[in-house]
Amino acid sequence: MGWTRPPHGWKKCNYDGSYNREMPSKAGWVIRDESGQFVSAGQATGNHTSNALESEFQALLIAMQSCWSHGHRKIWFEGDNREVMEILNRRKSRFDIFNWIRDVQAWKQRFQECRFTWIKPADILAKSHLPQNEQFKFYDYIPIVISSALQLKNS
Repeated sequence: MGWTRPPHGWKKCNYDGSYNREMPSKAGWVIRDESGQFVSAGQATGNHTSNALESEFQALLIAMQSCWSHGHRKIWFEGDNREVMEILNRRKSRFDIFNWIRDVQAWKQRFQECRFTWIKPADILAKSHLPQNEQFKFYDYIPIVISSALQLKNS
């Protein structure tokens, strides 16, 4: 299943988290509009997490906060971790990550409309290096590191 366009008036945010038990988790996200055009992207270094699932939740929270701060109110979040989507869409329960779930649900309420789906996208931004001495990077242009991946998705 490839990338699909969001409904008219919506934005779609593809996000991914990167986990390494020795380092803080990283996040990357790409936002496109209903025609599939690049809107913006970002990457960030988060806190240390206990496992890959927590890193995915942290990446989603960072992406949600970025989308909110840039005025996106109808947003479709798409990630590559099926378990995150099953938990958020109430098909699966996990008490051990209750605080992460609660935080995502609280941020979801801020949006006019919000969806969560699963897809296997490239996780290039989450795994690429941030510029030296930066913890967060927002792009209003297509970063070179993802330009070829976006062209493949839109063709």
